[in-house]
Amino acid sequence: MSAAVSNDKIPNNVNLSSDKRLQRALEQWLPNYLDWWKAVGPEGYQGHDVYLRTAISVDTDGWAHFDYVKMPDYRWGIFLTPPEADKKIGFGDSFGQPVWNEVPGEFRNMLRRIIVTQGDTEPASVEQQRLLVITAP
Repeated sequence: MSAAVSNDKIPNNVNLSSDKRLQRALEQWLPNYLDWWKAVGPEGYQGHDVYLRTAISVDTDGWAHFDYVKMPDYRWGIFLTPPEADKKIGFGDSFGQPVWNEVPGEFRNMLRRIIVTQGDTEPASVEQQRLLVITAP
């Protein structure tokens, strides 16, 4: 795993450029996301600075970097923590077993369902609260 690449459209430390198909898909998704945000995000605040938490690296300070940014300038990234020798799973049914480098096959469908559900829930929350900024005290 390499250090974060911040000059890419999508900062990452997972060698995203080695998978051109995935890289193109994610890079095409980003402008569509920003168009969606402009259409359904907080009304009247597109040009305002928003205080956001952004993952900028995988070190201790990188996960909780807070700063003001205009939403159209927001950049998200893909980061994995470096592997640690003898690291163990700290919870659940697999507690105490070695951490996985890849998701085991028996958990992939379940994980995909969770990701899809989260992916559907977050945009719906934004859309439901579009006018909240206008009516908030």
